[in-house]
Amino acid sequence: MHMFKENFLPGYGNMSSALGAEASDKIETAVFMNMKYYDLGVALAEVTNVASGSVITLTILEGTTSAGASSATTSQTDTFTSTATTDTDVLQAQIRAEQLSANYTHFGARLATNNASGTEIASVTLIAGRARYGSNSLPANT
Repeated sequence: MHMFKENFLPGYGNMSSALGAEASDKIETAVFMNMKYYDLGVALAEVTNVASGSVITLTILEGTTSAGASSATTSQTDTFTSTATTDTDVLQAQIRAEQLSANYTHFGARLATNNASGTEIASVTLIAGRARYGSNSLPANT
């Protein structure tokens, strides 16, 4: 039986105590995950304290390095619209390695909101999965 970390590589993208107060009402992952040894990239975002009517969008980004060099948006997104006074949700978006543009090897994520004065609390976890090789040959995220 394989352990979770033998087939998946987790990474911790970003956190914000007030998403709407961030520059341009968005935050991007600090670290991009390398897809070299994996077929699937997943971004999971947890948001809470979302005001009624606020829209939160999770977008997968692609980059050429773990620092997100030449980062660009992809069409892989998930959107949440709050209908309660203070709402909570989990957003999920994924990308397959073959969906990355030519010369792009890493994926990251961006959270954005339409509420400039929002006090959302948010975090993003990145997971690279479907390992292409046996667990003995998988390096750390580079």
